[in-house]
Amino acid sequence: MRDATDEVLCGMIRNSEQAAFQVLYDRYRNQIYGYTLKLCGSPEVALDAVQEVFLQVWLRHKTLDPSKSLKAYLFRAARNFIFDYLRKAVHDQKFRKHFLQTFEEGFGTSDHYLYTKQLEDIKMKAISRLPTQRQLIYKMSKIDGLSNQEIAHQLGISINTVRDQLVKASRFVRAYLHRHADIAVLLAVFRIISPF
Repeated sequence: MRDATDEVLCGMIRNSEQAAFQVLYDRYRNQIYGYTLKLCGSPEVALDAVQEVFLQVWLRHKTLDPSKSLKAYLFRAARNFIFDYLRKAVHDQKFRKHFLQTFEEGFGTSDHYLYTKQLEDIKMKAISRLPTQRQLIYKMSKIDGLSNQEIAHQLGISINTVRDQLVKASRFVRAYLHRHADIAVLLAVFRIISPF
């Protein structure tokens, strides 16, 4: 049975043959793991993806179509799992911090540099859309590293005004990044490549 084609295995799995399912699992689990690890960079998430993909195959085994590529189905399901995970995770502060730290420290490839640059470009576009004084205060704080007191002194305004402007600016920049950075994260960082 180990030499059976995917089409034969698919037909056997449709008939609820667990041995055929085990052969399919053994044949593709490492490939799916490697692919999802490349997409997300997390061994834990890649393992979850492998488990979920094969669980869904078994749960839907009666609907499998032997005339269609089982390999393509598995990789598409894995990619979709990772996409869903990333769509949710990209809004998670802890994930973004871990992600940026991991890719800045560990990889340094031109693709990851490209992602960082794209994210920075999106952030700068957000900052440029702020009202003039709010933009100035935000840049003085976040880019120049000045304290609220130093900004207030230099601009001749109260510390409370500085705080209020920073809160509003940060909220706007964060919302802008959430709206515009998702696709950059998915496409630039995780380089969605079809393996077939």
